[in-house]
Amino acid sequence: MIFGILGISTLYYPVVDIDSPSKKTLPATLRVGVLPDESGERLRQRYEPLLDHLSEHLQIACELVIPASYDELLNLFNERGIDLAYFGGYTYIKARQQASAIPLVMRRIDIRFTSYFLVASDNSAESLQDLRDKTISFGSKLSTSGHLMPRFFLEQQNIVPESFFNEVEYSGAHDKTAYRVRDRGVDIGVANAATVRSMLKDGRLDKDEIRIIWETPPYANYVWALQPEFDEATRSVMRDAFLVLTPEIDRHAAILAEINAKGFIPADADYFEDLEQIAIATDRLFPPNRTQ
Repeated sequence: MIFGILGISTLYYPVVDIDSPSKKTLPATLRVGVLPDESGERLRQRYEPLLDHLSEHLQIACELVIPASYDELLNLFNERGIDLAYFGGYTYIKARQQASAIPLVMRRIDIRFTSYFLVASDNSAESLQDLRDKTISFGSKLSTSGHLMPRFFLEQQNIVPESFFNEVEYSGAHDKTAYRVRDRGVDIGVANAATVRSMLKDGRLDKDEIRIIWETPPYANYVWALQPEFDEATRSVMRDAFLVLTPEIDRHAAILAEINAKGFIPADADYFEDLEQIAIATDRLFPPNRTQ
């Protein structure tokens, strides 16, 4: 195993030659980029088993790319520095607009995803309204579950973060937000619900340290997306590599458990129509005075 530098980690697998109708359109090495929404160590632990599976199923090498930021993941995709990307809903929308990203698969939970608003266990607040003039941490500004949708749901309650809270910060990652709340660095933080559940399950967080003060309504979120140059036959082969994973097979169950999944379904751009409209309406996808 060889890891790169400059904030990008790489994982290499041997190339196995195969005869396949899609062989000529499959790259010698599939470069797979993921959102840096947790620590690099945790991301490698999460995705290495999946890349092992993809390498075996597709019989090509797979390279794991962990960018330094959400922006860098988008830039890598836009500049064709990666072939397959694991996007949040918002970054996928931007990649589709900027680079014609093709949605491939989603976890079943991604159709109805949620975010948790967290406070320390000894915080006396009973609702979001009790936290006026306190400090809040979102994740990355480009995070769907750590910023865009939580902000949308706050504003539906007439809570504009910059005027309601005393201070607004961006931790850059879901686990960092949860730790900021636990360590009393901020009064309230919002993070990906699946990540928080995973952290509570594996001991990175203790249930006596934090509590969930509010859970958002559901929305569509994460998706694996391909560069548009891949033809339909190749897309089908790659899609099948995900769809064959089932919790009924022990080895598959371990892969799925690491990525908080029970299985995959084919992705469709239509799942993200509401999210795209929210992004447009809030001037995050298309800033004011920009021609669409």
